[in-house]
Amino acid sequence: MIKYQIAIVFIISFGLHANPILDESADDILKNTRLSRIPSVIATLEERAIQRMETNELISAREDLKKAIQLKHAIGMKESEGNAGLLLQISKLESRLGNRCEANQYSHLAKRIALRIGVNLGAVAFDRAVVPVETRKPEGCVEVSWLKE
Repeated sequence: MIKYQIAIVFIISFGLHANPILDESADDILKNTRLSRIPSVIATLEERAIQRMETNELISAREDLKKAIQLKHAIGMKESEGNAGLLLQISKLESRLGNRCEANQYSHLAKRIALRIGVNLGAVAFDRAVVPVETRKPEGCVEVSWLKE
């Protein structure tokens, strides 16, 4: 009887934490979720990405961060401190995955956003002029196709 109760509690608690909407594409999330709920979905995706990074599920964490960034863009938060923070997170993740080109691109986007909105993310030098991406992109780097500035 106790095993049965423990199993029920486990199933219920797992059900509370499992959110099937998070596994959908960013477009599907936008179609199936009220606009007022999108910020909480973004926060949940960020939390799940952090948990996945801690358990070394880096590819899954990257997908969660991508969705969160796409959702921020869709609701008009492209030029926000939160978006710049997400770009820095995905930059660090790409670096851990060995994707230096992508990491640099995300980092540069985050820095440009921070400079434009006047925040200091800890990685931005405000006294330097912003150099266009084309002059900084190393040879052989392919522009991140899913994210456009």
